[in-house]
Amino acid sequence: MLLCPRCQQPLPEPTARFCPHCGAEVPPAASGTPWERRDRIGFLAGLVETTQQVFSRPAEFFRGMPVTGGLGGPLLYGVAVGYVGLLASAVYNATFQALVGPELFGLSRRGELERLLPYLQGGLGLAMQLILGPLLIAIGLFIFAAIVHLLLMLLGGAPRGFEATFRVGCYAEAAALLRVIPFCGSLLSAACFLFFAIIGLSEAHGISKGRAAAAVLLPLLLACCCCAAAIALVVGGFASALGQLK
Repeated sequence: MLLCPRCQQPLPEPTARFCPHCGAEVPPAASGTPWERRDRIGFLAGLVETTQQVFSRPAEFFRGMPVTGGLGGPLLYGVAVGYVGLLASAVYNATFQALVGPELFGLSRRGELERLLPYLQGGLGLAMQLILGPLLIAIGLFIFAAIVHLLLMLLGGAPRGFEATFRVGCYAEAAALLRVIPFCGSLLSAACFLFFAIIGLSEAHGISKGRAAAAVLLPLLLACCCCAAAIALVVGGFASALGQLK
């Protein structure tokens, strides 16, 4: 049974354009995604086609994304593409530490153990990310969806429930594949994730992009304010300490 996104009353026909109870416009019914059909077209084909659609036609993709059907499928997609991006970042970081670290340590007259630290730290970090990566990605997607959905509820923009928000976050994780680009990949990935999340929430919940952007960007703004306040406290503490020394 299809419900109106505004008043949550049942619609007389699945193809109804307007709700007969409140007059709200009803978004078109979801047509599905390639990932939802991976049992018929294959795992790899579903992964590739879904990723292509997210990057090339994000609004159309999220408009056709089912907002129900379980959390497991979208979570598997998010973990799969997120793990590729995490692996690329981990390899780049380990390589950087291995190449640049010894040069930095070599400038000082220290022991051989300290010169080997970049190798050890890089290898250990890479191994930990390989092992714990899928779990960390899954936890991150749930945390993102929980925070954003709470803000959507406060803003009155979550008519289709938590699952719709969670699915948007999982498919927006396609942006993690940009981490394979050296140097600027992580920055591009973060920017694209926010863009996909805003478009996805707007289409999935049938709300304005401004409201979706507020739900996605407010946590970042709050985090920046907290960091600025912490830096100000540290700087103030140092200034006070220096004043007392004088």
